[in-house]
Amino acid sequence: MTVLRRKPLPTGHARGRLVVARHVVDSTMLALHGFVGPDGRHEGVVFWLGRIVLPDTYVLSALIPECTHGPQFVSVSPAALGTAARTARGLRLSLVCQVHSHPGADTRHSDGDDTIVPLPSEGMFSLVVGLYGEGSLSLEEGVGLHQFQDRRWVQITPGGPQPMFFVPALLVP
Repeated sequence: MTVLRRKPLPTGHARGRLVVARHVVDSTMLALHGFVGPDGRHEGVVFWLGRIVLPDTYVLSALIPECTHGPQFVSVSPAALGTAARTARGLRLSLVCQVHSHPGADTRHSDGDDTIVPLPSEGMFSLVVGLYGEGSLSLEEGVGLHQFQDRRWVQITPGGPQPMFFVPALLVP
């Protein structure tokens, strides 16, 4: 399945790195698998909360916002977005990334994905996981990584500095 994209989707390199705690990755994938309805699998969305320490973005927690969803859409209302932002602020964090799934393997932003977060901030990231969350969160294995740069979403292409890094849950020297 190919996404609906009428406007050009710029490509480029990330500004800074997206550094994500491993437990957030695992929780996110589990959450995306939970978006189902009587008609089968649905698209889903998870917000990543963290801090931006220029130039990098650090992700510490995941939040499942209240949303409406179906086999080919997911939508977060402005009120639910506000609730998510207040929850993040209560933890002294910010909404720094949104992750959502697509039904097929095409992980580019659709035209609608450009507006899933009504007021994105400069440097904010967006990830699209294919196959209703069965796809990978690895850039090399097909996740769609996007960043809000100069008031527009840019698809991050491989090459250049490593744009995303997962911090292991346990380190053994």
